[in-house]
Amino acid sequence: MDLAPLSPERLGRDSFPRMSALDRIRHLIPSLVLVLGLAMGAMACVPWTVITSSGPPSALVGVTAMSIQYDYSNIRISDKGLSEEEWLASREKDEHRATYLETKDSANIGIIEGLTKNLPNVQIVPGQAQPGAIQITVSYTAWEEGMYAGVVAWPSKITARIIFSRDGQTLDEISVNTAEDASLFTPAPQQRLHTCGQRLGQFAAQYVKKAS
Repeated sequence: MDLAPLSPERLGRDSFPRMSALDRIRHLIPSLVLVLGLAMGAMACVPWTVITSSGPPSALVGVTAMSIQYDYSNIRISDKGLSEEEWLASREKDEHRATYLETKDSANIGIIEGLTKNLPNVQIVPGQAQPGAIQITVSYTAWEEGMYAGVVAWPSKITARIIFSRDGQTLDEISVNTAEDASLFTPAPQQRLHTCGQRLGQFAAQYVKKAS
């Protein structure tokens, strides 16, 4: 008795039905869905939320200079959600109030550093923009100094809206947030919030690049 495996030649070509074009498409659909999902996920993976955008084309295309200012009118500090005035009044020592003012400066300097590093061809100037020029307003909405005291530690955090405007009219607006862990290597809130500021400046620069 011949016990050799049955080959297509022995069984005949019709014993192995060919896959129809429709079956091939059905077979490929899961892979196509996966690829499309990954592509959309990559596009959505940006460190900001768009609130308002100009264009197309974007009003930020070809920008060569921007001025930057800071707004604390909407800030809420710590998990208590205090305004800046309430936060300063709640500090028991002058040195604590001084620390907060120093962290503000550290974050603001960091934002400019993040912008200039990532937009080397754009001049970033503190203050009010000239007529017709782009104004960046960093509107802080949430602020946490953080704490490092050995076994007791929690991160510094900033949430802000970055508004691009011209002559008082909002062109683009994004919401950004970041945090920096408090540790033996980052014990000072000034240090942590400077890093947070650099990161927010980087995010804003990336948005400008993407928009243009």
